[in-house]
Order: sequence, then structure tokens, then C-alpha cells
Amino acid sequence: MKEYEIIKQVYSPCAPDTQEFLELELESPEEYVRSLFKNDASAEIDVTEKEGAVSIEVVCQAGQKHRYTFNEI
Repeated sequence: MKEYEIIKQVYSPCAPDTQEFLELELESPEEYVRSLFKNDASAEIDVTEKEGAVSIEVVCQAGQKHRYTFNEI
């Protein structure tokens, strides 16, 4: 398992944007995010890696977007 600093950002057309910081030990950032949205059939997940950071964007029904940025500690 690896330890990550996670920046979680939520963009919503109907509410203020939010940002949260977390530190977690995970096997896989992608599996972690997929587990969060496993019951949302409308969730579209896009994974990118840039300069050692993994960024995962999830777009849900009604235009709500979640962005998780994982930096290994």
C-alpha cells in the first residue's frame, strides 16, 4: 500500500464548489474512486497521470463533477 495526499474538489452547477484534503493509504487510487461511485450508473470516470500525480475526474448526472488528485507521500 502507498500513502497519498488527496485533494478532492467538487464542482456543482447548483451549489458552491468545495475542496477537501485527505491522507489515506491505498492500493490503487482508481479502485478507491470507483468504489465511491459504484452505485452511480451515470458516473463517467477519466484517469490521467501528469508529473507523478494521478488525477481522476468523475462526471455525474446533472453535471456535477468530482476531481481527485493523488500525490504520493
